[in-house]
Amino acid sequence: MKLFLAPLQGLTNYYYRNIYQDLFEGIDLYYAPFITTSTSFKIGQSAFKDILPENNNNIDIVVPQLLSNDGEGFRKYAKIISEMGYKEINWNLGCPYPTVTKKKRGSGLLPYPDMIRKVLDEACKDTNYNLTVKMRLGLHDPEEGFEVMEVLNDYPISGVMLHARIGKQKYEGTVDLDAFEEQYKICKHDMTYNGDIYSYEDYVKIQSRFPNIDKFMIGRGALMDPFLPSLIKNNGFYIPNEMDKIKELHDRVFSHYENVLSGEKHLLDRMKEFWTYLSVHIDPSGKFLKSIKKSKNKDTYLNIVNKVLNSSFNWRK
Repeated sequence: MKLFLAPLQGLTNYYYRNIYQDLFEGIDLYYAPFITTSTSFKIGQSAFKDILPENNNNIDIVVPQLLSNDGEGFRKYAKIISEMGYKEINWNLGCPYPTVTKKKRGSGLLPYPDMIRKVLDEACKDTNYNLTVKMRLGLHDPEEGFEVMEVLNDYPISGVMLHARIGKQKYEGTVDLDAFEEQYKICKHDMTYNGDIYSYEDYVKIQSRFPNIDKFMIGRGALMDPFLPSLIKNNGFYIPNEMDKIKELHDRVFSHYENVLSGEKHLLDRMKEFWTYLSVHIDPSGKFLKSIKKSKNKDTYLNIVNKVLNSSFNWRK
C-alpha cells in the first residue's frame, strides 16, 4: 500500500517537504504544488524553484505538477522538468478555486472533455515521463467526471488521483463515495483515492469499501496530524513522545520563514496559516489558535507557542 502527500499551494513547498521527510514516516511520494504553464516563448527559471533538484532532498520521491489547459505549453514545461530527472509529471485537473477554474484550468477544465483530449494529444507524445492526472468528480456535477474518465481511458496514463468531491464544493461538505465508486469502476487506469482521510479510522473505512485500491493521497489530514501516514502504515500503532517532533517541525519551519521573509508581519502570517492545520489536535477548543491569530509580534507569538510545545500535552489523549 502506498501513501502520497497531496500538494497544498503555499504550504507543502520544498522546505516543508524536506522537513517532513526528515521527521515523519509513511509518505511514499510527495506531490509538489502546481506550476502554471505559459505560452510565452521564454520560461523563467523561477517558475521551477520549488522542484529544482538542489532544493529537494530526494527527487525520486517528488512528483512535479502542472496546471495547464494548453497541450503545447504542457509539453514545453514537461520537457524541462523531465530533463531535471523527474520520471512522473502530474496534471492538475482538481484545483477548485474560482481564480483558477474561471480560466478553464484545474477542475474548471472538467466540463470540457474535448479540450482535455487536445491537451492529452500533445502531452502523451513525449515518452520521457509518466503522466498522471489528479482530478475531481467534476466541476458542477459528477456527470462531467464520467465524460472525462472516458477520455482518459483512451490515453497511456500511468494513474488517476480522484478527489471524491466536485470542484464547486472546494473542501466543504462531505465526499461522495457513491460517485467515486462509479467513476472508479469505469477507469482503466491505476486509481488513487483522495479525500477526507483525517484519521486511521477514516482510512480503514475507505480501504474496506474499496479493497482493490492500494494507493491513497492525504492532504489536509497529514498537515493536521503529521503522524497519520505512519499510523496508517503501522495499523494504528504510534510512538509516544510525539510532541518532540512537533516542536522540531515548528522550529524548522519557523526558522526557514524567518530567513526568507521580510518583516515580522509576513513571518507571523505564514505561521498562523501553519497552525490553522496543526492546531486541530493540540487545540480542540480553539483558544490556542485564537491567541496565535491575535499576536502582533514575534516575541508574543513565540511565548504563546512555546508554552504549548514545551508542555506535557499528550497528542493522542
